[in-house]
Amino acid sequence: MSAAVRSAVEDVLARYALGYDEGDLELLADCFTADAELSVHVADGAVTGPVRGRDAIVELVRGTARSQRDRRRHVLSNLVLEHAGDRARARNYLTLFVVADGALRAVTTGRYLAELRGAPDGAGGWRISNLRVELDLPFS
Repeated sequence: MSAAVRSAVEDVLARYALGYDEGDLELLADCFTADAELSVHVADGAVTGPVRGRDAIVELVRGTARSQRDRRRHVLSNLVLEHAGDRARARNYLTLFVVADGALRAVTTGRYLAELRGAPDGAGGWRISNLRVELDLPFS
């Protein structure tokens, strides 16, 4: 796998997290294919999705963000990547921090399991076609 592909996939995952945290829905939307799917699975059995389509994903995030009264920071780590042609599969860890009432706390950990489509040579254009978020703990 080329360094360019790895870098491009890391970038799109980081842009997704940043777009979510900063409320930049245009940035977030640009991370997904038009036909993307997103689902969230919590260890307590709660499931959201699958939400189908980039526009529906953006609306889900918009609605979630409106209900939040804290500041969230999604930190991604431990990326493992498989790549073949114009397809890639990424697995990485998530640590979710929240800032509220003058305090910082980690509220959950989990995994992102992503399927991506893009340019075989890694020259940009990579987008998430499926994102499964698995959270280790429920939180509000």
